[in-house]
Amino acid sequence: MDAEGISEDALGRNLPNTPMLGAIVKIINIMDKDFFLENMKGSFKHKFAHKPEVIDGNMKALARAMEEVRKYER
Repeated sequence: MDAEGISEDALGRNLPNTPMLGAIVKIINIMDKDFFLENMKGSFKHKFAHKPEVIDGNMKALARAMEEVRKYER
């Protein structure tokens, strides 16, 4: 998964922390994807209330990372 590329596409900047968080949550399977995304959206809304483009970009980065990550196969 290309966290830098995802963040540049979704956010217009090299901020790979959000895609990496999405990948980690999917890989370790600690919570349901929809539950995670819903809670992250609430967190982003709280922090970026006056910047909807930042909320949308972060949500796109999370969702795309979760789709692109591949589980390790033995």
